[in-house]
Amino acid sequence: MAADSGGLLRSGSLRSKSLINESQGRESLGSRLFERLAAPHQPVLRDEGDELMAVVASVKRHLVDLLNSHPGNSACAPELGLLDFNDATIGVLDLELNIQQAIRQCIERFEPRVKRVDVESLPNHGDPLQLRFQVHATVALGRDNTHATIDLLLNNKRYQCLN
Repeated sequence: MAADSGGLLRSGSLRSKSLINESQGRESLGSRLFERLAAPHQPVLRDEGDELMAVVASVKRHLVDLLNSHPGNSACAPELGLLDFNDATIGVLDLELNIQQAIRQCIERFEPRVKRVDVESLPNHGDPLQLRFQVHATVALGRDNTHATIDLLLNNKRYQCLN
């Protein structure tokens, strides 16, 4: 991870500007519960950049799980996930707009560490059967927030985060 002159942290598709004030105490939302249970002896991250990268990596893993879920598949949250957009009756532009809106609403509703979500469609010149999206969001990092950009690829009915 390298810092540029603007104070931006870069790691693959992640660009973040940290707004953390080290003098304030902070409660970290960090990893999801099952991630913490699976690795109970994980060292506590003290470096602000490492903590940010760990939280964003956890958010990315959750987004992949979340966006690849479909409503009705979870008994405790029947509305969790995205609808299947394989409806040939809507146009490509309408499809992209519908998917953008659905991604934004799903993230805002089911990812508590993320606020102020904006999703944009990116051109994909290589493969017309793939859809690319960029998610701009504010990630909660304890009492402070940071901006993150996450690139998503919809390929063969599966969402994945690009690095």
